[in-house]
Formats: sequence, C-alpha cells, structure tokens
Amino acid sequence: MITIGVDDTDSEKGLCTTYLAAVMMERLSGIGEIKGFPRLVRLNPCVQFKTRGNAAIAFSLETDRPGKAKEVALLTLIELSDFSGPKTNPGLVVAEEVPAELSSFYRRALDEVLEVREAEEIIDRYDLWSRGFKNRRGLIGALAAMGAEFPDKTYELLAYREPKRWGTPREIDEESVWRADELTYPKTWDTVDHHNRKVVFAPHSKDPVLFGIRGQDPEFLRLSLETIKSEPFERMVIYKTNQGTDVHINRDEIARVVENRSYRLRGVVAKEPKVIEGGHLFFPLESEDGKSSIKCAAFEPTKNFRNLVRALVPGDLIEVYGAVKKRTLNIEKMEIVDLAKMTALEAPICPSCKRRMKSAGRGQGYRCRRCKTRAEGKVETVIPREIEEGFYEVPPCARRHLSKLLVRMMDRNVHPSR
Repeated sequence: MITIGVDDTDSEKGLCTTYLAAVMMERLSGIGEIKGFPRLVRLNPCVQFKTRGNAAIAFSLETDRPGKAKEVALLTLIELSDFSGPKTNPGLVVAEEVPAELSSFYRRALDEVLEVREAEEIIDRYDLWSRGFKNRRGLIGALAAMGAEFPDKTYELLAYREPKRWGTPREIDEESVWRADELTYPKTWDTVDHHNRKVVFAPHSKDPVLFGIRGQDPEFLRLSLETIKSEPFERMVIYKTNQGTDVHINRDEIARVVENRSYRLRGVVAKEPKVIEGGHLFFPLESEDGKSSIKCAAFEPTKNFRNLVRALVPGDLIEVYGAVKKRTLNIEKMEIVDLAKMTALEAPICPSCKRRMKSAGRGQGYRCRRCKTRAEGKVETVIPREIEEGFYEVPPCARRHLSKLLVRMMDRNVHPSR
C-alpha cells in the first residue's frame, strides 16, 4: 500500500489539482487498486500563495509495483500542471507508510503559513520519495493531505469537462439543477442559492471542473448527478473532504488573535455597523472585559447576510466566525448570544381604550381625548428587535469551502440561509 499526495498544480488561468488527481488515479488503476475514497483536503484559506481554493489531494493505492506507480504519477503531474502560473509550484510525495507526524503537520497547515523548509525536513527525516518544482511549495500541501484525518467529514462529487470544451461556456440545464436540489437537500447543499436565485455549484473559470455537488451522503450525490442535465462530462470522482466542517476555526480571545488564521471570537458590539462605498459593512467587536477589540466585516459578496449585521446594535453579545486579515475578521457565520434591550420614551397608552394618549400642552402631561384619562409624562417602552438569538450564516454564493453549514448544526438554535 502506498499513499500519494499532490498539490499546487493549477493556476489562476486554468487546470485543476483535483482533475490531475482524477486522471492520475485512472492511470494508476492499471497497476493497482485505489482503496477507499480519495481525500480532497482544504487548507488554510488565508494563505496568500494559493491559486483558488487551496485544495490538496491524497489517495491510497494497493500495488506491487510502487516504482512504476511513482513514474506514472510524476509523468501525469508534469503533463497536467500549469508551470506558467506564477503561483503554481507543484509538489508530489509518495509514502509506503505515512509518518504519524503528518497528522500534526496537517493541523498546522489549516492554521498557519508553513515554510517549504519544514516540508523538506520531514521528507528527509523519513526518506520519502518526492518531487517538487519551482519554489516547491506544493510539497507542503501534499504532505498535509497525506496526514489529514477527518473526525468530521463530508463528500464532494466533481464532474469534469471534456478537454475540447475547456474555456467555453458551460452548458448546464438550470431547471434540472433546481430539481436536483429539491430532491436531495439537505443531504446535499450549496448547489443553488435560494435567496439570490443563483446556481452556485459550477465555476466560471477555464478549469476542467464542470460542477461540484457537495453533501453528507455519496448516494445522494449520485442521485443529484442523475437528475442534472448538462453537457457530457469526461469523468467524475467522489472525494471525501473536510469541507463544511469548521476544522479551520480556532476558539480564542480577541486579544490573542494573529494574522492569517480563522477564529471563533466572543464579544460585544461596540458601535453600530457602518456601510462604506461598495456596500461593505464594518463594526467593532469588543471583548467582554473591554480591554481589546477587533474590526469585523460583512463584505458586499455576502449579500443579504449584511441585513442581519445592520440589525446589530451596541451591547449585543455575539460570537463571530471567520478569517483574520489586516486586523479585520471577515464574517463567515455568527451567533447572536444575547440581544441588547432597546427602549424608547413614548406617550402612554390609555388604560381604558388602549389608544395612545396625546400631549395635553407644554408641562401638562398627556391625556386621552376619548376617555379624558390623564398621565404625567412619557413612559419607557421596549422596541422589538428585527433579529433573534441564534446562528446566522452567509448565503451559499459567499460561503467558504471549510465553513460549517447551519443545516449541519440542526441540534442548535439556527437560522439557515434558506
């Protein structure tokens, strides 16, 4: 049994590491057997070196020809990597036994920005077969994918286009996509965005992916695929993945936040959210002891989620989930823990007819014109809030791969985006 890890073969212009792995697995099936589901492993979404989704791939192959397997894997990587991409730095690693150390390496790759030197030291320490190109950053993701463990997991079915169609508009019957979603939700998700009336499971780039169906159960992924009408696809693969699990989120305190990590932070809304040009929304979140704060953002792509953020007021106790860059947390999800009480002074209600009284004149209090009832002055009334306590999330069109969906958290007080 050997384990193969590969990363960083695509570019912003095209190609795709998952497609490369799909072709590689097909070619290797002639000299062995792929065991179990291949793993699609999302790593730290804050890494500046990533091309698109920061995904690496690992899979296991049972073979009595490991030398030939390495040769096939390497030739496939060379053929299907875009070496012209400035951020494309392919890495390929093969191990007959995966070192236990790679489990912690994977955990670090979810949170930190690792150095190539660290990957090379592990490769040397365990004498792993590897090939790295250009600056060799792909070795980091390849090792992390090999060490990935999924205490929580989901699946993604990726269908790939025929090569002759790459770079052309995708032909997908949208009505059939909505029908597939109706048949399989909530076992599948993020195929469509109901609030924004958009199909969101197909990319718009020139890469080989036709579409990706995400969900909890491979059988429902297949049912969705059977329902969707589209252009012919060359191949499809179901990957086991850490997507939709919040595995990147660290629960911590505002004072301890560092750049390029993702957090769950509790605090009090310090000022009313303010909108800037472009529709982006910002507000300061203050620690409960008042000693530290951080700026939180709901950017324009989060669409209707911004309405929920606008409804926050100073004093609301909330928890926010998201990545921190430039001392700003980009909200992926939030829990409203405790709503601040909002009050206003209003004219009193007549106890007899239940109508609001009118001013009786300056300094003369209030009276009911119908019942002649009088009252001294205004009374404090509670203003109903537009939002409730519980969890809220950004819509599918703005969701990050690793963010846990509220439909996977139905044991809590949740308000899913649909």
